[in-house]
Amino acid sequence: MEHVKLVCDFVNTLELEDGVDRLAEWPGLDDLDEAREVREALRELLRANNGCDAERERALAVLDAAAVRAGIAVRLAADGVRLEAPRGGVGAVVAAAAQAMADGSWPRVKACRSDTCRWAFVDGARNHSRQWCSMQVCGNREKARAFRRRHGAARA
Repeated sequence: MEHVKLVCDFVNTLELEDGVDRLAEWPGLDDLDEAREVREALRELLRANNGCDAERERALAVLDAAAVRAGIAVRLAADGVRLEAPRGGVGAVVAAAAQAMADGSWPRVKACRSDTCRWAFVDGARNHSRQWCSMQVCGNREKARAFRRRHGAARA
């Protein structure tokens, strides 16, 4: 599961709520613009994994192009297939995402449903139902909003 952690860590280099972007600190990046495009394509796919409307085809095209540029290669081993990026950086993250897609762990990698958060996480729930990065933060906020909508509409 190291590969899904790598994807989450990469996507989470941008904290949307406070605007802090740590992408420049990521090792091995040659092109920050490409890295940002890949990061947001991954975030888009993670939102799709969480049932949100997403531009999947565009996001997949971005990742596919990045995979080609990075020279990602298939490696066959006794324990299965591995995908490797010879130059690391963005290629390593794209290879990790592809590995998760290939090994079946991809649907569990999600982005928070909150439009102001979109934090990447691994859904460890038995029924794959987790929607929020944290029930204490984003989940609680959404419950409070829903409560206000229900009770505000009842008073009007």
